[in-house]
Amino acid sequence: MLRVARYGKSRYWAVWDDQELVAVVVYKKGATELVRRLAAQAPAATDAAAQAAAVEAAVRQAQELAAQARALARQAQAAAQAARARAQPAREAGAAGG
Repeated sequence: MLRVARYGKSRYWAVWDDQELVAVVVYKKGATELVRRLAAQAPAATDAAAQAAAVEAAVRQAQELAAQARALARQAQAAAQAARARAQPAREAGAAGG
């Protein structure tokens, strides 16, 4: 949480983020403006992080779907090969009988 407080026993003002000193300024009005601007940037950073997480989730989902598609393609190839194998003896028997 950002806050403004006197910097020690001086005439300066400090901007603190919890226990971390962010800046020391001459005027209190400048310190409050700095807090306002820093607070306005926080949601933008949060939005960017949320968007990055959504992109990563979409990438993972796409990779999972691609893996499923590859598995289905292998199953289809195996089924087609089995169907050809079943059909081949019938053709050979028809050719021999004709």
